[in-house]
Amino acid sequence: MKNGIMQRNIIVVTIVLLFGVSVTPSITGAFTEEKSNLYVSYGVILYVGGSGPNNYTKIQDAINDTNNGDSVYVYQGTYYEYIIINRSINLIGEDKNITIIDSNAKHDTIYIGFPADNVNITGFTIQNSGNFSSGGAYCDAGIEIHSDYNSIQNNIISNHPLYGIRLWGSKGNNISYNSISSCNRSGINFLAGPSNTISHNLIYDNDVGISALGSTNAKENLLSYNTFFRNRKGLAMYDSGSRIFCNNFMDNIDFNAMSHFNFWQMKPSRNIWESNYWDDWQGFGPKWIGGFLGFNFDWSPVKEPYPYQDIPSLQSQITDNGNVTKWAVLIACSGGVTYERHERRDRNDVRVLKQILNKNGWDDDHILVLMEEEATKEAILDDSFQWLRDNGEDEDDLIIFFFSGHGYYHTGDQPPVDEPDGRDEILHPWDPDFAGWNPDLFIIDDVLAEKFDILKSHNLVIIMHTCHAGGWIDGESDLSKSGRVVLVACGVDEASCMMFFPIHWLFPYYLTQGLKGRADDNNDKVITAEELLRYTIKPVQFRSKIYNWILTGVANVQNPALHDGWPNNENNTEELKLIDVS
Repeated sequence: MKNGIMQRNIIVVTIVLLFGVSVTPSITGAFTEEKSNLYVSYGVILYVGGSGPNNYTKIQDAINDTNNGDSVYVYQGTYYEYIIINRSINLIGEDKNITIIDSNAKHDTIYIGFPADNVNITGFTIQNSGNFSSGGAYCDAGIEIHSDYNSIQNNIISNHPLYGIRLWGSKGNNISYNSISSCNRSGINFLAGPSNTISHNLIYDNDVGISALGSTNAKENLLSYNTFFRNRKGLAMYDSGSRIFCNNFMDNIDFNAMSHFNFWQMKPSRNIWESNYWDDWQGFGPKWIGGFLGFNFDWSPVKEPYPYQDIPSLQSQITDNGNVTKWAVLIACSGGVTYERHERRDRNDVRVLKQILNKNGWDDDHILVLMEEEATKEAILDDSFQWLRDNGEDEDDLIIFFFSGHGYYHTGDQPPVDEPDGRDEILHPWDPDFAGWNPDLFIIDDVLAEKFDILKSHNLVIIMHTCHAGGWIDGESDLSKSGRVVLVACGVDEASCMMFFPIHWLFPYYLTQGLKGRADDNNDKVITAEELLRYTIKPVQFRSKIYNWILTGVANVQNPALHDGWPNNENNTEELKLIDVS
């Protein structure tokens, strides 16, 4: 039954406290706890949960007893139900962190249907919707909206097999100050949804952050002060006429933003992009927004990200269940004063590789990253291997060791004499004044090989991205041992090439593309180290030939190679599994 009707002045105070702070977007903050202005009518307040004698136990029961303009206030707790709203109400949670609506993998968690315009939802964790999709308009989502002028503010929307929020022909909505994460299709999806305001949201760890794919009318939307972080794809737009300004685009894997050709209207999409932060911007000139026949530019990108709320570290999404423990050491040090332009490629390669590992069984605290000035000779030879030993790496553990930096070969073969060409290979760690080779900083192949030999693991993957990297697997005392697979970027007398766009090194770029699933050449949903080599060879050979021809006039080819010593040198027909992409 309904709780008693409160006096109108009390209702007004309650609604103003919850919804009444007016916000004008400011360059000083991309995410705060303020809420933008909402216009709500007066009505009664119904209570769910808590200790009141007449409070409801189910949210849906309270909603069924409301009239337009009423409010439903929900006390903290977990409510296993899916909600249907078909009238104009305010649905208010006590605390978004501990007031949880979980639809138990069935239906939309919250469905707002016509004619329920002006619905306001705030203060909830909304999670675990269903996985039904008809391939068209009918798909489960955390919040599915079919009406207009609604407000979704200050919620946590996470863990949905399809969409976090889905707009179907819905206009004039305000979606702001939400955290939207772990949605397997899109955090927010427009399907014919014009004139909406999407602002100050944290959108992270989704397949696509926001998508207007397949939309025939997603015009005049305003997207501002959102942070797109660690999604596979950041923002994907098909329609024209929207304004995208003052957003952060960071650490998204495939792309930060894409403005596609609109096949429904048979024309490229055109949107206004202004003053966004892009972590893949070259630092001068406009930022081109990619897309087929796309001619979209952010003409005034900013150099520093806008402030945003802390985002949780990405922990492994793979349950252990007795599986092997996974470790990674990621080192990149191609920069320095002389080679400063290389540093961005290093950071992009390591960032993407780390994201892929995070999502496939490597926890943050099981990944050691040494970037640029951190990658000293001592840190590489001593600290990284000591870190593995101190953390208890064992013979069954899987370890990935990735090095990207300058490499060459020595003029002689130091003991033990094992090189077919009479030359030891060397790595050059970080050198802030790198203008030539400093022998005091050299890491000789035999010395590094001894460090790997001390490790207990029999499942070791070593990835060497340097010039002349092939020399690391041609000597008996080098890296060519049992219990490991070694991937090298090029042959012993070859150079390793860069890419002009996207801003990556050539071999690591295709390596990470393969790890995303493209290297699965037998379609068994598993990526092996050997499949990675097979995937990288052709595109690296092709693009290196073009790069070298443009740069030098000679079409030299870069040839990735592999030493396969797993499970041992005598029996290496089995392939070392790295990632399950199922």
